[in-house]
Amino acid sequence: MKANKFLKFGLALMLTLNLASVEAQQYGETMKDKRILISGAGIAGFTLAYWLKQRGFSPTIIEKYPHVRGGGYKVDVRGTALEVAKRMGIYEDLLEANVNLAGSKFVSSDAKVFEFEGDILGHSSIGEIEINRWDLAQILSKKVGEIEIIYGDSITKIDEKMVYFEKMEPREFDIVVGADGQYSNVRRLAFGEDSKFLRRYGIQFCVFPIPNIFELERCEIVYFDNGKLVTAYAVGDHSYACLAYKSEDQAPSPNKALFEKQFQGLDWEVPRLISLMKESNDCYFNSIAQVRMPSWSKGRVVLIGDAAHSVQAMGTSLCMVDGYVLAREIAESNGDYALAFERYEKTMRKVVETSQDLAETNQQAFTDSSMRMKFQLYLMKILPKRIIQYFTEKGKKQMKEVANALTLEPIPKMTQKPSDRQD
Repeated sequence: MKANKFLKFGLALMLTLNLASVEAQQYGETMKDKRILISGAGIAGFTLAYWLKQRGFSPTIIEKYPHVRGGGYKVDVRGTALEVAKRMGIYEDLLEANVNLAGSKFVSSDAKVFEFEGDILGHSSIGEIEINRWDLAQILSKKVGEIEIIYGDSITKIDEKMVYFEKMEPREFDIVVGADGQYSNVRRLAFGEDSKFLRRYGIQFCVFPIPNIFELERCEIVYFDNGKLVTAYAVGDHSYACLAYKSEDQAPSPNKALFEKQFQGLDWEVPRLISLMKESNDCYFNSIAQVRMPSWSKGRVVLIGDAAHSVQAMGTSLCMVDGYVLAREIAESNGDYALAFERYEKTMRKVVETSQDLAETNQQAFTDSSMRMKFQLYLMKILPKRIIQYFTEKGKKQMKEVANALTLEPIPKMTQKPSDRQD
C-alpha cells in the first residue's frame, strides 16, 4: 500500500517537474524569440543590437540612409561608456581611431592667438577618447556582426501589432526602439511632434571637411567674433571645420547661402572657410537642442540615445550606455517589456538630467545675448595662462564626474570572455 502511494507520488512529482521544464523551455523560447526592431544604424542602435545579440536575441535594424557612414566631426566617449566599450572588446579599436587633441588655439577678434594644452572647448580629460562620429558607428557595426539590417527605408506607422514602412511590406514586431537621433521619426510617430519635446537654443551650425589650411596636428583652433563661432581641427589626414551662430529660427537651416550671409564681414580666415563650405558636397547642418521628455516609452515603443534625451558633450556616451542598459533590462525582465522599459529609465534618468543641466549652462557661452565668451577671451588677454588652465581643468572635472556617475554591475567571472577582461 505504502509502495503504491510512493509510486504515485513519484510519478506525480516527475510529471510536475516535466511540465515545469516544458513551460520554462517554452517561456525561454518566447523570450529569445521577441521580435525587436531598432530604428537607426548609429551609435545607440548598433550598441543596443550588439548587447541584445549577446543575450540571445536577433534584432533587426532599419536605417533610412543607404549605408553605414564614415568620418564626421569628433565626439567624446567618456566615463561609463568607456567601460561599455571595454566589455564589447572595442576599446583598442577606439584608441587606434582616436582624434584626441594635444592642444587648442583661441583666436580673438583682433587676430591674437592664445595657445593651451589639451582640448579646452570639449572639456576632454586624460583617459577619455575623442573619435569621429561615424568612424565609431563603423567600429560598432563590425562588432555587431551578422544581423538583419535594412538600409534605405524608414517606418511610416506603428500600431498595436504591425510596423509599416515606406518601401517594405508591413511586419510584426514585439518591441520597437527609436535610436534615430534628435529628430527621431519613431518619437514623432509614437509620442507626437518635435515641438512637444525639443528645447531649442537657436544655435545653427554647419560641419564640413576642409584641407588642413591651418597646418594643425592634433589641435583645434577657435575663433569668436560678433556672436559667431568658427572652429577647425586636424588629426593626420582628417580635418573638419564648423561654423555656428545664434538665430531666431529654431529649426535647422540647411542653407549655405544663409551661413554665407551670417558670416559676411568677419576677418581672420573666415572668408576662406566660407568658400570651402560653398565648394563642399559633404556639409552637415543642424541646430543645438535638447530632448526633454516625461517618459521614454509608450506601449511597446521605447527611445534611447538622442531620440530620448539629446544632450551636447555627453550625447555619444549616453547612447552607448543606454544601449547596454536597455539590452540588460529586456533580457532580465522575463518577457515583460513594460518592466524592462521602467527599469531602464529608472537607471538612466538621473545621469541624463544632470548631463542636460550641465550642457545647458555651457550653451550660454555661444549665444549673442551672453557676454560670457567675450569675457573669457578678454581674460585670456590679461590673465596668466596657468589661471586660465585652472578654470579649464575645473570644467573638465565637472564633465568627468557626470560621465562617471553611473556604475555598471560587475561582470560574472564564469561568463567573462578574454576580450572582456580588464588588466
